[in-house]
Amino acid sequence: MIKVLIVDDHPSTAHGLAALLDRQADLEVLGVAGAVEEALRLVGELRPDVVVCDIELNGAPGGFEIARRLQEGSGPAVLLFSSFDYPAFRQRAFDLLVAGYLLKTASLDEIASAIRSVAAGGTAFDASAMHDAALAPRHPSDRELELIRLVQDGLSNDEAAIRLGIGTRGVESSLRRLFGRYGVFNRTALVELAEAQGWLALADKRSD
Repeated sequence: MIKVLIVDDHPSTAHGLAALLDRQADLEVLGVAGAVEEALRLVGELRPDVVVCDIELNGAPGGFEIARRLQEGSGPAVLLFSSFDYPAFRQRAFDLLVAGYLLKTASLDEIASAIRSVAAGGTAFDASAMHDAALAPRHPSDRELELIRLVQDGLSNDEAAIRLGIGTRGVESSLRRLFGRYGVFNRTALVELAEAQGWLALADKRSD
């Protein structure tokens, strides 16, 4: 019997998934949690084999925090379960050595199969997700993301320079460097790339 803990801050989602998984002959849901500390406490008390965890918990990237903290011991496998379909989020999952990453559009059969796979020591990343993350462009630095955010907000180079506390030439140089690195030719294309990759969304979640 594979023992599962579900972590999601929407009770209806957590309990609904728990009820469905409990119908699988080889899966047993030990409990549900809606926050980071509660989840970690239940991991210690219940000793699940797999933690199925949403990334966003109460407006913050709690799933990533749980995965990071469970890395420190020989705890359960972490299977992230999210609505965020961004290469940057998958890359963050890889960096944290999670066992799998599923979108919330996955079927019950896909979820159950993923749980079985990670419980057996395998992984649950679909091939396209692994390919996308492997080929994802280098993540911008925090300072570069700050500049991209200002560009997204419509600030001119002069205005961005004031916000960043640097000269206008520094902003222009940074933008040229970003254009060259990512193969884009203007500010709009740079922002579109940042949005498509999930860099800005990931930064927002980390700062919440």
